[in-house]
Amino acid sequence: MTLYRWISHLTVLGIVVLALLIARTQNQLLEKSTVVAALDQTAEPMQEMSLRAAPDNLLARAQADDRIEPLANAFTLSSMRPLVQLMTYTVQAGDTPSSIAAQFKLKPETILWGHPNLSADSGSLQVGQVLNILPVDGVLHTVTPTDTLESIQQMHSATLEDIIALADNRFNPHGPYHIQAGEQVIVPHGIGGTEWQAPGPRLVAGQGRYSPGYYKGPLANTGTSRFIWPVSSRSLSQEYWAAHPAIDIPLPPGTSIVAADSGTVIFSGWDDSGYGNLIIVDHGNGYWTYYAHNRELLVQAGDGVTQGQMIALSGNTGRSTGPHLDFRIRLNGGAFLDPLSVLP
Repeated sequence: MTLYRWISHLTVLGIVVLALLIARTQNQLLEKSTVVAALDQTAEPMQEMSLRAAPDNLLARAQADDRIEPLANAFTLSSMRPLVQLMTYTVQAGDTPSSIAAQFKLKPETILWGHPNLSADSGSLQVGQVLNILPVDGVLHTVTPTDTLESIQQMHSATLEDIIALADNRFNPHGPYHIQAGEQVIVPHGIGGTEWQAPGPRLVAGQGRYSPGYYKGPLANTGTSRFIWPVSSRSLSQEYWAAHPAIDIPLPPGTSIVAADSGTVIFSGWDDSGYGNLIIVDHGNGYWTYYAHNRELLVQAGDGVTQGQMIALSGNTGRSTGPHLDFRIRLNGGAFLDPLSVLP
């Protein structure tokens, strides 16, 4: 009987122990599932925290070990627009709008359209003058009280998208777009006004070796329409383009200048629009040739000249940044031609 009791007690005890073991296992499984779910829910925030902390960690590592290599573009935003800066340039002796433009891979017009008071004549540049250099070809527009971004875009035949996208303009790409009178807006690929077309020299009496003036009498000689170079040099400091309808030939002061074709001198004297000592020859066939910035004039108005005859000595008179000859050819009182199109 006693043995039977012990067996019964042991059986009950075994059942109790088994039940406890089963319950404990279930609790462990439940706890594990809860932990996994919690980890899944916090995985993304934890990852963000790690990314946000990364720069501080990198800084701490850099301070601890100055041999650490920098990580290139480690945290650069792919949507960030490149920063473009409006630069400045100080004019040097001999500079022209086209030579400055070439240095920055821009069109000469861009140099002019960045400065309301600058003309196409190289003499309008002054040594030491500070110029704005745009990051792209276009116009630097100063905002007036009545301007809107749309009116600026239309005025310069540009696109609103290009103006907004240029980082230097600092517009929020998502709008709104605010501008204030007096501030400057770069208009990429915009076009300036017609005021940049260089006018012909304004003929006035002035000072020269001979009596200056404008001759209106009978013509002494007629040209051949086959021109020669007015100097021996073929080097150019500025070529013909829309706002500078001439070629500039750099020369040592006092270099001989000859008539490009036979004709009659119709102007010899000082021109106060910037060309200094100027000679104009009418060749009697519709062509006129202009020779500007001379140091000394060797012919007077009314003189007949033959092709190759010395008529002046080169100089640096008028608005000029260095000694050179500004040579122009005009046909029938109209537009100036590219001299290179008729010179041999």
